Amino acid sequence: MTAQSERFAFLPRFRFNGELAAGARVELSGEEAHHALRVRRLRPGDPLALVNGRGKTGRGKVLRLTTGGLLVEIEETAERLGESPFSIILYQALIKHRRFEETLYMAVELGATAVIGLVCERSVARPSRERLPELMARWRRIAWEETKLCERSMVPVVGLPVDFDAAVGCAACNHKVILTPRRGAPALDRMVQSLGVREGERVALFVGPEGDFTDEELALARSRGCREASLGERLLRSEVAGVAAVVATLAGLGALEENRRG
Repeated sequence: MTAQSERFAFLPRFRFNGELAAGARVELSGEEAHHALRVRRLRPGDPLALVNGRGKTGRGKVLRLTTGGLLVEIEETAERLGESPFSIILYQALIKHRRFEETLYMAVELGATAVIGLVCERSVARPSRERLPELMARWRRIAWEETKLCERSMVPVVGLPVDFDAAVGCAACNHKVILTPRRGAPALDRMVQSLGVREGERVALFVGPEGDFTDEELALARSRGCREASLGERLLRSEVAGVAAVVATLAGLGALEENRRG
């Protein structure tokens, strides 16, 4: 952990959509101010951090309470705190919503850049068109809350669910890996290590539903440049596989080392 990271560590964090600059005074209002005052019980003089979700964090203190919330003086700003130089895009097969959310919580905390629901042939949970907006709002709110909790500075993208054939055709992904429990596939961490991923490149992980991908889906993925990889001999639940895939990828990238942090 760098000296700058230490100055920002363990401060209560709040979402702030405006500009953050050292020496500026900004007003925190709305739900975030309510949380600061009623839940965290902050008072004038207390330290805190504001996060804009686009990579910048401001460290400061409460100056005084206002009619709309509280006035904060920004003492210092930092870029990309808690962020890896690599991008991990998790395409997680749609499963029962609560279980999907378990993966979302942990993937955000671990550092995933994006989490996108994957519609597969064997997907059982497929949200209706009427319920999808409600779910997306909930999932994006979870991403924001977890971003603050784990002291990240960029809120991950939570994308609309996509069909499998469109996902594996992602042209913006530099490396694409499809997870399979089938014997003979190389271990994910060692595969990632051998890819020679450079900083700024995107690694896409495709995790299937209960029952795995179909043979046709695997063949399509291979034809679109996806490599197969394994998470070991144990058969994992889909939501566990998604989290394990992110961890193994981070290990392969060497991104779990403490000195990687802002």
